[in-house]
Amino acid sequence: MQTSIRKIAGIVASVELWAVAGIVAAAFVSARLLLVGVIVALVFWPVRWLAYRRFSVRTPLDAPVLVVAVMAAATLWVSAWPDETRLQVFRLLSGIGLCYAVINWPASGSNPVRRVRLVTNGMALAALGLAVFALVSVQWGSLSKLPFIPQAVYSLVPTLVSDTANPNVMAGSLVVLFPLVLSWLLFGWRSLGWIERIIAAVGLLVLAPMLVLTQSRGALMAVGAVLLIFPLLRWRRGWLATLAALLAAVGVAFWQGVTPLVNLLVSNATLGGLDGRLEVWSRAIYMIQDFPFTGVGMGSYGRVADLLYPFFLYAPGKVEHAHNLLLQVAVDLGIPGLVGWLACWLIVTLAGWQVYRSGQRISNGLLTGLGAGVLCSQFALLVHGMVDAVTWGMVRPAPLIWALWGLAIATWMIVEKSANHSKSDLGAANRVVQA
Repeated sequence: MQTSIRKIAGIVASVELWAVAGIVAAAFVSARLLLVGVIVALVFWPVRWLAYRRFSVRTPLDAPVLVVAVMAAATLWVSAWPDETRLQVFRLLSGIGLCYAVINWPASGSNPVRRVRLVTNGMALAALGLAVFALVSVQWGSLSKLPFIPQAVYSLVPTLVSDTANPNVMAGSLVVLFPLVLSWLLFGWRSLGWIERIIAAVGLLVLAPMLVLTQSRGALMAVGAVLLIFPLLRWRRGWLATLAALLAAVGVAFWQGVTPLVNLLVSNATLGGLDGRLEVWSRAIYMIQDFPFTGVGMGSYGRVADLLYPFFLYAPGKVEHAHNLLLQVAVDLGIPGLVGWLACWLIVTLAGWQVYRSGQRISNGLLTGLGAGVLCSQFALLVHGMVDAVTWGMVRPAPLIWALWGLAIATWMIVEKSANHSKSDLGAANRVVQA
């Protein structure tokens, strides 16, 4: 009887990733499904216990994620607008559930390396799907940040959904996935199957122009940072290209002037130039000073600012978030939540670096590309987060960041397990990846 229960639980656990990912993806369209996604993700924890005698594999993310989850629960208690906060908390928790589904699915299979490869291809497909969906779901309007893009281009694209997305919001999600697709193709081309090459190549061909069409300066800065890092990771003398690009950037800064260049990079239709951003950031700092332990409640920045720290440059209701990722996390979850989130980011970044180095040691293009992609995506996340916070809880694609973090940790765990075996076992794992 016990064996039968364990066998049934194992079968149920094997579909965890598809069930959780499917509901989280559906919640992109209907936010009412976010609670369902949280419940489904929670249900699989006891299922794993029945199947494998563990609720989850142990990871370095466990402690900081627990801090983030506890502060998310606390934010429901402190929020003056619980209905709005509840939606964002459910989105955050569904992302955490997706992260652990990604981590546990490879660990429960007989071939974890192949499962990680499937998840990576799934992330590339998700990036492609999101970029295609952006064509018909973004509120393009009259964008004029990049004068070389004619306005007539946007009139060619029909809007097919009623709940449209802001171009900056869509760009924030796409720019984090862009490095993963680029590195998967650049480092692992020889080891990819023809279907995988098509997915990665088409994904890159759609992602790159879509990022340009959004005209998001934060996203384009993040792409620039990624393109500076990639030569260092890909080629032995890549530092020469990076150095040349940095010298060119310094030259442009001296030629144009630092202040006009900063205003050009940070200005948008909502905030104007640097003065506007400084005012928005100052209100976030006031909130962190006054509510350091709990934050003001997820999604409450704009209302709290209007009530307690009124803007001079903006009308009430004009500014909805802090336009800085780290400030927004601290405003929402307090300093403990920010520390937990930063710990997660640092752990994932280090995991990406170790996967990249391991791939180099065994001359494995796929592992090298996956590690480089994770590493660069984390830098893109922070660079973009300097001027925006649209990868956090208030936007529908926010769980994608957690899925990427889960992929990074799942791959790192395989690399660490292989490192504990003999060189022959490591070589066998390498042959499996290349198969």
